[in-house]
Amino acid sequence: MTEGKEAITVKAELPGLEPKEIAVSLEGDLLTIKGEKEQKKEEKDERQHRVERSWGAFMRSVRLPAPVDGSKVTATFKNGVVTVTLPKAPGAKGTTIPIKAE
Repeated sequence: MTEGKEAITVKAELPGLEPKEIAVSLEGDLLTIKGEKEQKKEEKDERQHRVERSWGAFMRSVRLPAPVDGSKVTATFKNGVVTVTLPKAPGAKGTTIPIKAE
């Protein structure tokens, strides 16, 4: 998770999944990414000595460091990485207060 001046960005690596297998939700200041990767059975005449692929359901929730505008949140999926962009709420961006000389 990274925080910029205008938005918070959350990236999650989800290799082997399709966008339809991933759900992203926002409730208050809690962002949740969840999905399920099914175990694929391969029928071969070979014995597998080592398999390093995980499968099953997963869920990860993160509390956001600043209020966001939920109506403008976007999520994209490219090359196994889901990127959620959460624009900050107007009050969370902060304001610069000019100093007037007297």
